[in-house]
Amino acid sequence: MIKEISRTAVDGYLKVVRTPLDAVLGRRSGERSQAFGVRLDRADATARKVAGTALRDDKLKDDARRRREAADERERAQRLRGVAEEHSAKAEEKAEEASEDARKRRSDAARAAERRKQQAKKRKEDTEKSAARKAAERKQEAARKAAQTKQESQKQSKREKLAQLDSKEAALEKKEAAVNAAAESKRLEQAAAEAKRKRKNGNA
Repeated sequence: MIKEISRTAVDGYLKVVRTPLDAVLGRRSGERSQAFGVRLDRADATARKVAGTALRDDKLKDDARRRREAADERERAQRLRGVAEEHSAKAEEKAEEASEDARKRRSDAARAAERRKQQAKKRKEDTEKSAARKAAERKQEAARKAAQTKQESQKQSKREKLAQLDSKEAALEKKEAAVNAAAESKRLEQAAAEAKRKRKNGNA
């Protein structure tokens, strides 16, 4: 009976001591407050063990042992939760890095595609310019050859006309020479006839 009264008194005293501390911990969160709660549970368990030893109360000592084991479990759970959170944070960090790498690869691929597009466009423009330049050169060469052919044709035509004129002039000269020769022959015949006539008249 005395042990039960003493046990009740110890329990009540510890509850009175813990109440304001538990109230403060209830308003806070985080690893530090949780760690402090574990230390408070261990202090509670230690106080119950000391009281149980002093009072030779096995139930109080068993209660202290269970509370200490529960505190150990809570601490282990907190540690595992911390490890899990750390792993989760690392995983998130790796995921962010992977996402950033993927974004960078997409950006690099887009820039490379745009660069290839611009290069293809430039090659096409260069090809079109080269084709246009060659076409212009061919057209210019054709025009030059046509002009040269026309010029040569005109020269040939002039040569032919000159040859025709020379031929006509030579024919005219021959004709004129023939006319002159005929006129001279007629004049000589007339002169000879006149001289003959005069000789006849003189003899008579």
